[in-house]
Amino acid sequence: MKRSDLSPAHQKRFVPVPDRSGAFALIPLPTPTMVPLAGIEHEVLKAHESLGLVRQLITDLPNPDLIARTLDRREAVKSSQIEGTHAEVDELFEYEVTGDDEGLPGDVRVTLNYVKALDVGLQAARQAGNSAITKSLIQDLHRVLMEGVKDYRDVPGELRTIQNWIGSGNIYDASLVPPPPNQVSPCLDDLMGLLQYQADGVAVVSIVVRLAIAHAQFEAIHPFRDGNGRVGRLLLPIMLAAEDYPPVYLAGYLKSNQRSYYDTLLAVQTRGEWQAWVRFLARGIVESCNEAAEMTRRLLALRDEWRQRVSSLRGDATGRKLVEVLIGSPIVTANSVKEQLGVSFPAANTAIGQLVDLGILQSSERRRNRIFVAGQVVALLKRGGE
Repeated sequence: MKRSDLSPAHQKRFVPVPDRSGAFALIPLPTPTMVPLAGIEHEVLKAHESLGLVRQLITDLPNPDLIARTLDRREAVKSSQIEGTHAEVDELFEYEVTGDDEGLPGDVRVTLNYVKALDVGLQAARQAGNSAITKSLIQDLHRVLMEGVKDYRDVPGELRTIQNWIGSGNIYDASLVPPPPNQVSPCLDDLMGLLQYQADGVAVVSIVVRLAIAHAQFEAIHPFRDGNGRVGRLLLPIMLAAEDYPPVYLAGYLKSNQRSYYDTLLAVQTRGEWQAWVRFLARGIVESCNEAAEMTRRLLALRDEWRQRVSSLRGDATGRKLVEVLIGSPIVTANSVKEQLGVSFPAANTAIGQLVDLGILQSSERRRNRIFVAGQVVALLKRGGE
């Protein structure tokens, strides 16, 4: 990162890095409350409309938690893959239901941590709205995300005390050097005003714009030694949930457009090119909303198809109950079915056997666990809403 890469305003925030002769770090400009929208108003409006349509779709569902559970896990996989992990969505479901990572990528553990961190954030946001999004919550998200990660060299949840950088193994060739450690906490404090936004009734700042500002600022601060990208992406659905929107997930879009993601993010962080970044994120919201709506429709259609297949079973058969939850838990064991449905182990086994016979579940043998997979759900999640 060179001084010449920065806008004049950012050049004034370029400071020497202690103990790194000739290296400089960038202290982000104060968090803006609004950015210029000239020329991109249509994209922002369309993003708002898409969020509203998905909110209505989810509101109309009899059990939206099942769909949310499935999409949560797909988001965890995609967001983690941006950072170079290799766990797939079926491997995450398998690890979650068995607790056994034998034969699975080591990344599956940190991917499940992402699910847990997301759950912590969503619960807090739904209970207390924007006021829940505090510096303490952000540290909690990081603590859960990095729990048990053996190669993480700091204390999970603690703000960094060392200088980090982005985009190179060498600080002098980095694309971005975030602020020195002594500036991390003040920068986060400054960001809190936006994250804890309360409309004053006069000038209402679009949630789409706030998502863009918050993500760019958080990544510019880079407050932890590692895991910043994932925590920054966790904040997006949490901010939406805090304002009673469904937690639309953007990681699939960001993963598919990873180069543009990094380039437009860097441009706003170093040169203040907000319009390109807001446009990019707004388009991602529209695409992600469309995909979530299509995924929801396909999952519900699949459940309806399964209901037809089990119509020959006795009315109180556990197999009928099991098809109602498979779109949220597409990989099961006899024990997980027993616990989830509150039935006996023999009843769970019988139900699984019935769904295997009907082609809804497929058996997969493992050394310590026998799992059963709703392959149609897994295939849909891997393929996406295309």
